[in-house]
This record gives sequence, C-alpha cells and structure tokens, in this order.
Amino acid sequence: MDLYIESTASGEAVDLVATGRIDAETAADLAAAVAEELRRGRHEIRLDLHAVTFLSSAGIRGLFETQRAARTAGATCFVSRASDPVRRVLDLTRLTPLLMGNVAAETRAAAGGGEAPSEEVSFRSVRLGPLARPSAAVLGRLVGSDCLASVGRPTGVRTHVARDGFALGLGALAAGEPSADRAGELVAACGAVFHRPPHSHASIDYTLPAGDLTAEIDMAFGLVWRGIPSGRAGFEPVDDAASVSLDELSLALLDVSGAAAIAFVVIADVAGLVGAELIRPLTDASPADSPRCSTRAVAARWISFSREPVYPRHTALLVGVACRDAGNPSFASFLRPIGTQNVRGHVHTAVFPGRPLGRTATDLTETVADLTGSTPDAVLHLLADPQPVLGSGRSELVRGTAWFAPLEITASPESRP
Repeated sequence: MDLYIESTASGEAVDLVATGRIDAETAADLAAAVAEELRRGRHEIRLDLHAVTFLSSAGIRGLFETQRAARTAGATCFVSRASDPVRRVLDLTRLTPLLMGNVAAETRAAAGGGEAPSEEVSFRSVRLGPLARPSAAVLGRLVGSDCLASVGRPTGVRTHVARDGFALGLGALAAGEPSADRAGELVAACGAVFHRPPHSHASIDYTLPAGDLTAEIDMAFGLVWRGIPSGRAGFEPVDDAASVSLDELSLALLDVSGAAAIAFVVIADVAGLVGAELIRPLTDASPADSPRCSTRAVAARWISFSREPVYPRHTALLVGVACRDAGNPSFASFLRPIGTQNVRGHVHTAVFPGRPLGRTATDLTETVADLTGSTPDAVLHLLADPQPVLGSGRSELVRGTAWFAPLEITASPESRP
C-alpha cells in the first residue's frame, strides 16, 4: 500500500497528514516530504499519523531520520497524532517520549524562556536574521599572480590551510610533482579543500582535516585568510520571493557590516548557480590561445560556462569576497561581476547533494564537517551573465546561513617554509 501525504501550512509550522503504511518502501516518501517543507523554511513540522495502519522498524528509523534532518536545519519534527497501531509500536519500543509531540513541546518551552530577542533586518529582497554583526576584521592576502591575464608557466605558491583557514582561486592540492599542470578551481573552508582539475568532465578531488592532518595547497592565483568570520546571519527571501540572488545577499552583508569589503562563507540551499570551470591546464597557453583571448571561440576552449543556472535543489558551500564597485583597488584584479547590482566579488563554491538547511546554524566548523560527510558534485567559480534573453543570469539561493566580516588585505609573506 502506498503512503499518501497531505500538507497544511500555518506560518513557519506545517502539518503533514499521512495515510497508509510507513515501512521500508514508503519511509523515503515521508523523508522527502519533510525535506521539502524544510526547504520552504518551515521550522515546526508536525506528523499526523492518525491514519497510518502499519509502522515497521524501517519506518521507525525513517521517523528518526526526519527528526535528525529537522535538527540539522534548526527546526523540529515530531509526531503530533498517532493511530492505535502506531502508538502501540512506539509504546512497546519505548520511543513515545522521543517521537511524540508533547515531549517536544515541553522541551521547546523549557529552552525558550530565557532567550534574548534576535535582531532581524531586511535589505531589498533579503531578510537577515537572527543577525550577529561582526566584531573584528579578517586579514586576507593575495597569493600568486593573475595567471589568466598573462601567458606563461604559473608557479604554485605553497600555502597551509589550517582548521580555521579559507582559500579560493586557481590552485591544486599540494603534491610531490609540479602543480602548474594541475591548477584548477579551488575552494577551502575550515581546513577542508575541494579542487577541480583543469580537464573536461573532471572528478572533484578533496581532502578533509582529520586528527593532526591538515592540507597544503599550491595556489597559482588566489586569496587566503585565517579565522572564522565573527558576523553571522541566517537569510531568506523577503515576502513571497522564491530566492535570494548572490549579489543582493553580498550587498546586504556589506550594508550591515559597514565595511568597504567583506570576506564571507555561506552554506545554502541552491535555486540555481551560474559559474565557470577551467578545463585546460594553464601550461598550454600561448599568446594566440589563452583564457583571456578576445574571441569567444578561443575562450570556450579554456573555460566551460553555465549556459543556464545549474544544480538546483543542491546544497552549496560558498567562500568569497565582495566590495562595492568603486572600492578596494588593492585587490581589484581579483574581483569580478557577480550580478546586476553595484557590487563586485570573487566567489568559489563546492556543491553537494541537497540536504535540509535552516537559518539557525551557529557553528561554522561543525556545519562544514556535517556537510562534507557527502561527496561534492562540483567546484565552480561563480560569475554573472545578465545579458537579456541570451545570458545565463546570476546565482540564486533559497535560504541558508552566512558568516562574514570586514576584509583587510595584508602584504604578509605568500608562502610558508
């Protein structure tokens, strides 16, 4: 027998009324329904199981998985009503206190009494909140040189990525052989590094911190910084908008930080990403054949561009910098258009299979570690192509959390022994 699920929403809460069996075949349907509500920003999900005729052990596991997904997204998911067969199983397995709604409600009431109100602000199409404004700047440094703007054999600058380290640009995981042939799109966050080799249809390589193991990278051209950004904000679209554009989000973070330039890390549900990937080694470049040649046909042999927004319903880890168009000439060569607004930046992303996210993640290191439990699908340099009709558009996010801080560029040494 199939499982039929009906949804009735009220603000940030929703009731999912299930009819049928919850077993090995249908538990995934319930999990998918819960995940969809979490994507819509529901923070309280009530499972009405009064019409469920059978609950197997696989079904119980499915209920636990929906609770775990909700907790990860900063939400709650519990059984609000249960049929006699369901209640009998929960009572016999002593799981009623864990899965039924009366206990969840008591827990929320006990935890919520002393919480201070959270600041929320709206900026154009973006709602930020709960908002913690940054208390200190991060110090970033450019490494390498703009290898796309010149022809020659790029030399990788060896850089250590600590557990509180971040990087984006063109580079590769450090290895014994020279890195010039391997420099491709790279992004690093909290010690985790993701690299796309410069070949068509390349598989993503990556390394995660474990024990005393942390990564070293060879950067052909990029920006690195160390330190978790002190500002934090959940974000979602204002009113009934379906998504938040990357440039609007960047402007909102610039506005609340009061800074000329910011560094940021974002973990978000994806509506669609627009970006590019280097698909040939830079060592193949010549004056007549390089990524910066003026003809579109030559550039297309080097860089694969999104023809339309890609990776909807995925989860993205974005690491980037942004400033208003007129600012920060000290690293102007590193900045690119990221939308239609008065903002420029440089943003790389690692894209993962979709998972529910909310606006209340607080610990960036834990959130990154949880996200990187799955294998990445892509690493992209995010760009905008706002041409009417023929353009690919700009990157759009559904909702998520941003960590951000004012950015200061330093002239510290580029490599470490």
